[in-house]
Amino acid sequence: MSVALTQPQNDRLVHILEGLKAGNVPPAGDPVHTAFLQDNAERSGLTPARYPGLFKAIGSGGAATSRATESSGVTDGQYVEYISSSQGNKAVTARAVLSRIRPVAQAIVWLNVVNENGGTKTSLATGVAVSFATQTVFVETDPETALPPLPTGTTTGIISFAITYQDGTVEVSSTAAPWASQASRDPVVVDPAIRSDRKTGDLNDIVIGLARGYDNNQGTRNKTDVDYWYWQNMHDLGTNPLLVPLSGSMKFDYKLAPLDRNPPFLEFYLAHKEGGMSELTGGDSSRYLPHFRIDDTDPEGRTLKFLLRPPYNDAGDAIEFPSKNWVADTQSFFSARVSVTFEDHETHGSGWSSIVSSLSPDTDPKDGVAFIKPIVFVWHCLVAGTQITLADGTTKAVEDFTSEDVVVSGDGTRPVQATLAQPHSGPITVLEFADGATLAGSATHPVVTPSGTVHAGALAVGDTVLTRHGTTTVTATRQETQTNGGLFNLWLDPEKAGPTTMIANGIVVGDYQIQVQLLRDAAQDDRAVRAKLPESLHVDFDSWVADRVASA
Repeated sequence: MSVALTQPQNDRLVHILEGLKAGNVPPAGDPVHTAFLQDNAERSGLTPARYPGLFKAIGSGGAATSRATESSGVTDGQYVEYISSSQGNKAVTARAVLSRIRPVAQAIVWLNVVNENGGTKTSLATGVAVSFATQTVFVETDPETALPPLPTGTTTGIISFAITYQDGTVEVSSTAAPWASQASRDPVVVDPAIRSDRKTGDLNDIVIGLARGYDNNQGTRNKTDVDYWYWQNMHDLGTNPLLVPLSGSMKFDYKLAPLDRNPPFLEFYLAHKEGGMSELTGGDSSRYLPHFRIDDTDPEGRTLKFLLRPPYNDAGDAIEFPSKNWVADTQSFFSARVSVTFEDHETHGSGWSSIVSSLSPDTDPKDGVAFIKPIVFVWHCLVAGTQITLADGTTKAVEDFTSEDVVVSGDGTRPVQATLAQPHSGPITVLEFADGATLAGSATHPVVTPSGTVHAGALAVGDTVLTRHGTTTVTATRQETQTNGGLFNLWLDPEKAGPTTMIANGIVVGDYQIQVQLLRDAAQDDRAVRAKLPESLHVDFDSWVADRVASA
């Protein structure tokens, strides 16, 4: 995406920037904003012939809608995660995230980084993200076209977007956020992190889980591919906050002002892959201030230390985001931004430093932004009372398992590595079978058929599934609502060959590992994604697939 602007494009950029800085959201149908988005599309190489759905959305002038909010408090949102503009950089880089709860068909998101120095405004970096049937979108600026940082002036990031929802409605808007780092190095992050002794499993994510029947991360039974186990008694309490530990340090360019008079301003975000984000800022994050202090071992007084961790049996001091409505594959992206005041405030003002989850490597150790892995929260999905077949042929309710149990799996047996539990109020799928069995849980729980593994919600009357000793057919399917109940799953030992299946109420099903893999495979299937889209976006999608293949 080209950073160079024609004079009319620059004029429109300045107009939009000035309006956003004044707190004015572009109104529906604003011709200057429409032209500005068309400029962004043109500079991105997106044309009306190849992306007609996008240009129709831009031309509709759809206004920003009110923020959707789940009962849990998770909302729509977008924010600039970081702008890396240290003088040692060859080019300015930046990233922003946008997340929506309502089902999205197409989302195009642009990020523009602008330097302001007096009356002069310079476009430093820009980037675009094109996505389909994706609820959370990350956009990064293109380092190949970005300019080097400027030594003076202020920096602002502009997020612009055109979203077409599955119901055909459109949201088109722009937002802006100022940025200033003044950190002398990246933060040192101790937590959250992948466990140092974990060499297997999902090494692309930090894995956090709730558990029962494990040995508190001690002894030989702790072979699970999980970095943090929290036994929070959540099923009994009927709540499920998402806990994120945070510990480490940040070092700034100048001496920090005393924190009792100038406490840091804390901003914590958790963007969920399946849609929506949790925000803790201002008063919502003030409870964590006592756990930030100036490092007394730094004689210059420029280092800020922080320690927010939960103990074994409750949330403790960890960052406690509100509960998320149940989803089976919950990859989340954490962001923490800490703003501090310098002792010589009149000269140096304030500074920021950030920690963000990223799929990309951290290429600048001195821009004040530390990259960590995304976080996966371990979720679960069979109702209480589901009978799992043990190695001796007896059965036990899924909620009563411990990591000492061994279950029938395939042609042999497998030990249980971990047991998973969470409260649940919401929809469940109930299946009835010709042999008299029933199975209830999430629509995404994996059920094994003669032709492969499918989601429970994808089964229809007449479909055949595997049982321990043969097959049976589905005779009925229905949706029920569970209130103040629980969902449970097992994490089986993956070391033996073959899939990690188990027998639930006589039906062959997958464990947590199979469930997550099945969801991720579906998300990467172009044919499945295209089938979800309205026909009006098929040309856009086909063009995007062709562009992706061409750039591979």
